[in-house]
Amino acid sequence: MKRLRIIPATLRLALVAAVLLLGAASVDVTGPAVAETPQTLYPMSFPLDGAHSFTNTYGAPRDGDRLHQGIDIFADKLTPVVAVADGRIRRIAVGERAGRYIVLEHADGWFSYYLHLNNDSPGSDDGLRNEWVSGIVVGAEVAAGDLLDYVGDSGNAETTPAHLHFELHTPTGEVINPYPHLLAASGASAAAVDAALEKAGATEVMDGNTAVVGQLDPGNGFAAGLWVHADTVYMGTWGRAQACPAAGVRIIDVANPAIPELVAAMATGEEFPATDTDSVWVGAIETQWFTGEVGVVAVSLCDGSERGRRSDGFRGLAFYDLAEPSAPRLLSTYDTGELTQGVHDLDVAVRGDGRVLVAATVMQSTLHTDGERGDVRLVEMTDPVRPREIADWDFRQDLAAQGGALRPGFNDEQYHSHSVSFTADGRRLWVAAWDGGSVLLDLDDPAQPHSTDWILRTASAEGNVHSVVSYAAKGVVIVGSEDLHPGADDDHQRGWGYELILDLTGRQLSRLVPGGVVADADTLVPLDGFHSAHNAVLVGSRLYTSWYSSGVRIVDLADAANPVEIGYFIPTATPDPQGYWVAPDGSRRFAMAWDVRVADGLIFVSDMNSGLWIVRYLGDDEGVYVPR
Repeated sequence: MKRLRIIPATLRLALVAAVLLLGAASVDVTGPAVAETPQTLYPMSFPLDGAHSFTNTYGAPRDGDRLHQGIDIFADKLTPVVAVADGRIRRIAVGERAGRYIVLEHADGWFSYYLHLNNDSPGSDDGLRNEWVSGIVVGAEVAAGDLLDYVGDSGNAETTPAHLHFELHTPTGEVINPYPHLLAASGASAAAVDAALEKAGATEVMDGNTAVVGQLDPGNGFAAGLWVHADTVYMGTWGRAQACPAAGVRIIDVANPAIPELVAAMATGEEFPATDTDSVWVGAIETQWFTGEVGVVAVSLCDGSERGRRSDGFRGLAFYDLAEPSAPRLLSTYDTGELTQGVHDLDVAVRGDGRVLVAATVMQSTLHTDGERGDVRLVEMTDPVRPREIADWDFRQDLAAQGGALRPGFNDEQYHSHSVSFTADGRRLWVAAWDGGSVLLDLDDPAQPHSTDWILRTASAEGNVHSVVSYAAKGVVIVGSEDLHPGADDDHQRGWGYELILDLTGRQLSRLVPGGVVADADTLVPLDGFHSAHNAVLVGSRLYTSWYSSGVRIVDLADAANPVEIGYFIPTATPDPQGYWVAPDGSRRFAMAWDVRVADGLIFVSDMNSGLWIVRYLGDDEGVYVPR
């Protein structure tokens, strides 16, 4: 991924949130942020050629808990809208809120946005205008002062006087208050411009110490596992029999993270009907059989009932050639077999011995196949055109055969293998066995996996070990417990799932919960969403964890026994478009952060209800964390 250019300190860029809802085609601010305007005026022309009026409404409240991130310039309909700088047309679209709009990428990397452009036939208010100005197409180069379009009242401006909503964005995707720059471009006095610059210079750190760089909602909901490779994000889709979008893995170009662009999809319902794709891995491999970019997709049936599992539909792994991400090519498949639901989670190891292995969890495979097939499958993809299963393993059978004792009173369902994670060298494999705990398998011979001495038993039947990841260099093992039923009865613990930080011997160093969400394991908690731990990744000494409705939490693990939450990001509360998720208190609008990845200084988050979010942690920019 291209590294974002850092703006010089003299520009004193704001700590702000800039959200571009391209799927809904509206441009919003979703959190309480006020930008700091550069003290150096941005050289630009005025965006209108005609009589106009405007005031400083940047940061004003808007419906839906948004803040106004632009300036409204009022003028008569059909007043010409012109480019403020030399550049090229980056986007032309129509949005529900934004109406007809244009995004101009300037020659110096900045961006200007022009919203609520005219959608009416001349002299009418019929909303029938469809044509754009001649020559104004995506990719077209324009000069400052060139005609782009005309002032109108499209989008949510139908009930207001005609105006242009104008925004100014930095090359890194941050939005600034354009008011002082518009004043200067309109010929206002130096004193007025200086006063506006000084007023706009006040900085407020956004809650959570994070700022949104870009956002894309591809629709249908149920965004699931993420993978980031090169300039591309791969985002899977979850599903259930009652709601199965079957959207596959969405492939999103993030070369410009401020404007993520959906370019393709793979493993969709057209290829594999009635399926979801919870997990995905993409990387480069080089073996004697294959050299190139490969994608591995977990495919499972949305309907996990016995009737669904008896269907003829494919379930398993799908392997793709991703030499060109916008044109994925299916190479091969691996079927997990009759009566299974398919693969829920996977991980890939490119080993030093030249072998490329896939570990996959087929939840309840042992139960559903009467013990014939284990929950953990090891598939060799050294030649991804001809993948082959080389072993399977199951907590209930293989661990017992190797001397491990199953806990009295536990039933088969409580022992399913939920997720897997290779160690860095690919010679060990962590298995999260839900209420059975966590197991480390030895894979020196991948065809003969066997448990090591590292077996972590859960404290109760509500252990719910969702994931386990080790970072040997940091001396920690991170175990995530997922609980979406924070009841007080015999079947469920009081409280949402949590994370344990262990040392390499299994000794607990600390227990993590989002700030203010869980007091302790015996305390009932907020019921306005689902506040459980889900997925986690450690980068350096920072742990990033997706906590569903508590968003993504950023924790400093420099001292693993005394972790400190240093930031967080909570996606905009959004109703589930599939109508499946309802919070314990009946709420239907909340965040649902499923997965988190970190690449090149950016945080990528998949929210089940609102899609992909690209976020930047702000603490490093200031050199010190500002608590809120």
